[in-house]
Order: sequence, then C-alpha cells, then structure tokens
Amino acid sequence: MRKCIFYRFSLVLAFAILSLAASAQEKSEEKVKQDTNNVEAKEQVDKSIEKEKLFKELVEDFEVIEGLFTFYKKEDEGKVFMEIKPDQFDKIFLCSITREAGDGYYFDCAAMMGEFPFIFKRVGKKVLFIHKNVRFRADKDAAIHRAIARGLPNSIMGSAKIESQPHPERGSILVDPSGFFIQDIGLVSYIFSEHIKKVKYDFDKENSYFSLLKSFPENTEIEVALHFKSSNPKPVPTIPDARSFQHVYHYSLSTLPETNYRPRIADDRVGHFLTMYQDYTSVLSDSPYNRYINRWHLEKAEPKFKLSPPKQPIVFWLENTIPVEYREAVKEGILLWNKAFERIGFKDAIVVKQQPDDADWDPADVRYNTVRWIVQPGAAYAVGPSRTNPFTGQIYDADVRVSADYVRYIFREHEELANPMGIGDSITASLGILGDLSRGSCNYWIGAAEQAAFCWNLLSTRGLTGKEFDAEKYIHDALVDLIVHEVGHTLGLRHNFKASTIHPVDRLQDKKMTAEYGLTGSVMDYNPVNIAPEGKKQGQYFHTTLGSYDYWAIEYAYKPIDADSPESEIAVLEKIVSRVADPKLPYGTDEDAFGGARGIDPTCNRWDLGADPIAFYSDRIALAHELWGKMEKHFEKKGNRYQKLRLVFGQGIIEYRIAVMNVTKFIGGIYHYRDHIGDPNGRIPFEPVPAAKQREALEFLKKNVFDPETFNFSSDLLNKLAPERFEDFSESIWELKRIDYPIHDVILSIQTRPLDHLYDPILLSRMLDLELRYNKVEEPFTMLDMFEGVREAIWSEVSGPSNINSFRRALQRAHLGKLIELVAEPAKGVPEDARTLARADLIKLKSVIDRALSSEGLDAYTKAHLDETRAQIEAALKAGIERQLGLSPK
Repeated sequence: MRKCIFYRFSLVLAFAILSLAASAQEKSEEKVKQDTNNVEAKEQVDKSIEKEKLFKELVEDFEVIEGLFTFYKKEDEGKVFMEIKPDQFDKIFLCSITREAGDGYYFDCAAMMGEFPFIFKRVGKKVLFIHKNVRFRADKDAAIHRAIARGLPNSIMGSAKIESQPHPERGSILVDPSGFFIQDIGLVSYIFSEHIKKVKYDFDKENSYFSLLKSFPENTEIEVALHFKSSNPKPVPTIPDARSFQHVYHYSLSTLPETNYRPRIADDRVGHFLTMYQDYTSVLSDSPYNRYINRWHLEKAEPKFKLSPPKQPIVFWLENTIPVEYREAVKEGILLWNKAFERIGFKDAIVVKQQPDDADWDPADVRYNTVRWIVQPGAAYAVGPSRTNPFTGQIYDADVRVSADYVRYIFREHEELANPMGIGDSITASLGILGDLSRGSCNYWIGAAEQAAFCWNLLSTRGLTGKEFDAEKYIHDALVDLIVHEVGHTLGLRHNFKASTIHPVDRLQDKKMTAEYGLTGSVMDYNPVNIAPEGKKQGQYFHTTLGSYDYWAIEYAYKPIDADSPESEIAVLEKIVSRVADPKLPYGTDEDAFGGARGIDPTCNRWDLGADPIAFYSDRIALAHELWGKMEKHFEKKGNRYQKLRLVFGQGIIEYRIAVMNVTKFIGGIYHYRDHIGDPNGRIPFEPVPAAKQREALEFLKKNVFDPETFNFSSDLLNKLAPERFEDFSESIWELKRIDYPIHDVILSIQTRPLDHLYDPILLSRMLDLELRYNKVEEPFTMLDMFEGVREAIWSEVSGPSNINSFRRALQRAHLGKLIELVAEPAKGVPEDARTLARADLIKLKSVIDRALSSEGLDAYTKAHLDETRAQIEAALKAGIERQLGLSPK
C-alpha cells in the first residue's frame, strides 16, 4: 500500500517537473521573442527619429526666444517650435493660467483660471504635458510611497509630437507646442452646450494661434488666441459678428525655487491661503491633511537685533503704465504692510521701486513683482494673484493688476446693463476647473468702485464736491484702500468678513480713533465707504490703515521662530493664535459669508460697518432715500442728461439690496466662533442670535421692505429715469428689454430677497433646531414667530380692510407662492412643522380675505387680487390634503 502511494506520488511529481520545465521553456522562448520585439521596436523608433530633420535644419531662419523654455518662431509661416532639454523631462514646474481677454459678455477678461504643478514626460515619439497629482504624498522611505505612485492618477493636459532629432550638444528636442497650449482650456464649448444652451460654440483649433511668446531664465510666458465659432449664433452685444469670437489665454510656466524655506503649519483661527495635501506616511495623526500657509521667505539679515532688514526684501515694482498722478497712492497702499512687519522685527520688509520708462526688463519676468495698470474697457477691475510652491507654500512671485477704468467708474456717466456679465466664469468656478478653489476669489474691486461712486453722488447732492472738497484726496484714499487689500492677498492673507464689526457705529466718524486703529479690524474685509448721516460730523471715508487683525495675521505668518521643523514652531504659534477670543480679532472668511440660508452668522458680511449691522444698515437705507430725495434738484440742471438720474437711482437700489440681504441673516442666525478648547476666554462654536435681535431684524424688514409706504416714488421721478440712447462698444442699447424703467420688477427683486431666505428649507430646519439651543431662561425666537410676523406685515391691509397698492400686491403674490409651495409641493428638506405652519397661515388668510371681500370700498384691483388669492388658497389646501393622503397625481 505504501509502495502504491509512493508510486503515485512519484508519478505526480514527475509530471509536475515536466510541466515546470515546459513552462520555463515557454517563458524563455517568450522572453527571447519579447526581447526581440523590444529591440525591433527600439530600432523602428530610432529609424523613425533618423527620418526627422536635424535640429538646426528645422529651425533655420526662425526667431529664437531664449529662456526657461526656448521657443523658435517664424512669423510669416505661423510656425512655432518649443525646445525641451533632457533635464527638463520629469521635472516639476508650475503652470498658471489666466484668461487675458474674454468676449466681454459670457466670459470675463483677466479671470484667474488656476495654477498647477506639471511635468513633461517623453513617451515614444510624443511628449505629454502632465498635471502632476501632488494632493497625496508620503515620505520617500515609507513603503506606502510606492502605492501612492502606482495608485493615484495624474492628468494629461495635452501632447505634442517630437519634430526633430536631438540637438548634437544639448541633447534637447523640438516639439510643436500647439498640442500643449492651443486647446479649449476654459471648457468654453462645454459651458455653452451644458449651461448656456441657447447657442452653441465649437473650438476652432485651425484658426487659433500663439499671439505672444516671452521667455526668461526662471519663467516662460505664452499667450494663445483661441477661436470659437457657431453655425447657429445669437447676437451678442460685445461681439462684432456673433458667428465668431476669440479668447486670449495666458500660460505662465515657472520653476520652483529651491531654498532653505521652512513651511509653517496653518491654523483655522486665522486666515491664510493654504497649500495642503494628504499625508499617508503615518495613520496615527488626527487628520490625514498637512496644511501649510502660503507666505514669502523672509529672514532677518541680523537675527540678534530686535529690528533688522530682511536678507531679501519683498520688492514691488510700479510698472510705468501706472498714471503718474496715482503712483504715490499705490506706493502708500503697498508700504502700509511694513507697519505689521516692523512689529515682528522686520525693517522695510517690503520695498517699492519705480520701473523707469526705458527699463530693459519685462514686467512679465517672474523675478519681478509688479503693480500694473491694464486696459479692460468698462470694468473696474483689480486683482492680486501670486505664485506659490505647491509643496511648501512659499510665495515667490506676485503681480497686482488694476484696470485703468477703476477711477473712471467712480465718476462714470454711462448707463450699464442690469444683466450680469461673466456668466461662464461663475460656471467655471463652480466646476472647479483646473483644481483648487481654496484660494477663493476676490471681487472687492466691483463693490469698492460702486461704493465710491455712491458716496461721490451723495456728497454731490449735499453740495460737498465743489471747490472746498478735496477730490484728489478722495481718489487717493480710494486707491490706497484698494491696493492695500490686493497686496494683502499677495502676502498670503484671505478675506476677513467679520473684521468690520469691531467699532461701535457711533465711533465711526471719530477721525482720531480711526486714523490710529482703522475704520475696521482689517483691510481684508469688504469695507464700504464710511458716510456720515446727513447733518452729522464726517470722519474718514476710506479704510487707509492696517487694522488689529492685519497685525495678528502677519505675526502668525511671518514672526521669526528659532526652530528646526514646522512642528517645533507650534508652541510659539499657539501663543499667538490663542488670542482668537480677543474682541478686536474676529475672523470669518469666504466660506463663512455665504449668501442665502447657508450663511448662518449675521456678523460675517460683505459691505457692513460697525458692531451693530442693523443700525448701520438703517443709516444706509436713510442715505439711499436721501439720495433719491435730492437727486432731481441737484442733477436736473440745464445741459445735463436725464441718464444721470437713472444711474444714481440705481445706486440707491444697490444699497437697499445689500442691506436687506444682510439684515435678514439675523433671523434664524447663529454666531459662529473658531476658538479651540482651552483658549483664553474661549467660546463654544455656536451661539444662537438672541431672540430680541431677531425681532429687531424682522422689524427692520417690516419698516423698510414690507411697509405699504416704503416705496413711494413720484410719477415725475419715474418718468425721468431715461436709459442711455447713445451706442457704445458693447452695444448695450440693443440689449435693453424695456426702455422705460421697470420699477415693479426692481422693487419686487428687493422684496423677494428676504422671502427666499426665510422660507428656504435650510433656514426653516435651522429655526426648528434653534428652539433647542437656547438656554432655559432665554426666550426663543421660533419658526412660529417668523411665520406670524411676516404674514401680518405683508397682509396688513386685509385686516382693515383697505386698498392694496401695486407694489404690495406683487409682494403678497410672492409670499402666497411661498406658502402654497410649502403646503402643496414642499421642497426636499422642509420640516413638517413648517408645512403645517404654512397651512395655518393660508387658513387665516382665507378667513380675513372672506371678511375683506364682504366689505365695501375696495377698488377693482384689490377685489380682483383678493378673489384670486382666495381661489389659490382653496386649491392649495385641497392639493395639500391630497398630497398627504397620497392621492395627488405623480
């Protein structure tokens, strides 16, 4: 038996050995075959390369543009070649993309499209332009590093065919760079097809081209003119022939500096732009993210001295395009930041120099930080972008650009369309094209110019802008305010929309106080022009000095710390940032200042001023009414044009909209704090807005939005609001749907803002939750209080009854629509209690409307309006019951 088993085992073993031998033979033969194929493939590639032209022959008679990447250009043939050296393959560079010129209607000019690290990778006969994925990392000596390299993808941005044999000395090759850069990088065709569906435009590569090529030792600047065409166009006022338009995109390719820079760990209690990644080296940390703040590499030249100049200051050059009369204001705005650096030991951390008219260097050179004046017709544009090392957060280049029309905007006479521009840009931003949205976006320039214009016209009606008024000082301070904000971004600081709340409203006109401490806590807020109520002493108009928060944010980012690693700095940094509860250091940024129901903190706003936003906006509403009341007398003079009245009237409307939007946030609002556990005088994260403050906000709306007499304009004024009838380059006169002023539409847009907020499912759910968040001794403001208060204010005439004017009828229809929607077709997320309260409101309204319709004296408009309202309520109540019982058709 044992022999039998042994025999069988031997037989199996023999077969196994034979099989292994056969397999080995097959693998050996396959390997020989594969090696032969590889050799043959290599020989084919080599032969293919041999067929390519010699490097020198290919670019003979071409213009040479030398720099980081060298280009060869032949203008008359429209040919461009790019040289890539052997040591430039697989090396990480940085690419920044800007839309230099859009179409002026759908897509904005000078829009920042993002930046990303990239490599050029050679694959056979092609070179790939690869967006390098640096979001996930691990130490190179950690085993998981290999898994990250294998498992996480990069993105191919473009590819180019190798056109030449290697250079005999440099070993570099030539490619046609159109495959890298001449592409629909902004996804314009996609945005038209998916989001602007009335018209379709296709990218036309054949008629797109390189419009500018510059190269320097550390950066290469490339502009491409991209053509888009349509076979079914729609007239666009900014395009001469709607079948075709061009965009100009700017690619900036730069090296990453190699220095002894030490990254600094970020903290959520103070706001800086971030460089962040997920670190898989260890899984024992609380968070997988490493977050570094973005900042310049500043080191003291003399570390032992309390005050020392830096080894290498941050130098800003004023480009020679800046009008001479504005250069001092720009310089002052930049140098204001030195006050903050001096407090932490740096003397002249920032230096400003003037570019001479005969300068032999180009402002596009990455070695120069510049402030530039650009021409962007019709736009009050300003932006402060910077370039940052995506591994460390080190800022190494910055440029501030200001539109030449910014100052003109303050005094502009032309009428503008109400339609928003830059539709495509908002879509692009929402898609997150080209990656990181953590940098946020800055539109300070839009509101700042509008604020300055509103103030200028109001002062004009007060008779204050004549000979005694220093108009040059006004413009100077407006520019300082703008520049210090944009330069703050180039230093790594984010917005701070809570900073405006540090001073009492009644101290804002105290020039001595504001000159020392500023109008607000930070230049990084969106600060409105400070206008005193009529008859009261006027203080500073603009915020022209650093605030307490600015010093704090610079201290955290730039304070010299004797340490050998980012982690060893934490103890010192903690002492700085733990002051978060200081009432002079409130902080909230873009993601805290959402409009609509998503924004919970009513003190985190754009364009408010003072510790009591409701009081500030009450004054602002009064200023709008003052402007409306005086504008005819002041601007209606012989020789003037009526178009000015329409423009000034619109400025008052803008102030009204901002006030209503921000005050409404108090209802159902929560104060939000970023304190950490154990901070001195630390606060817990959430504090419901007191019921008294919410009621105050509701009273504000009742008085300024819902009151029957709120919008009472004379017929003469409305008949004077003439639109622009001159043609301009944007052909705006052809886009006006109505020549007369659409007063009902404009007022309804103000009235519906609070309704959209208050009946939003998010706000309704939060109000229900808030009833549990109040202390037992504190009286809550409930969802019931809101429903009843709004209903009583909007439908006050019905209980009289009295006639209802046209503005009020429109408001009541809007409110009725909200209630009916809650009852008959509630949106996802609406709490059931909100639906039942809406139903109760409809029942009460029907009851009072029944009584009103049985009375005498109502005009035909009011009767018809109330009768229609009653019919809608009855239908909605029936539909609501059917929905509840599952009887409604689906």
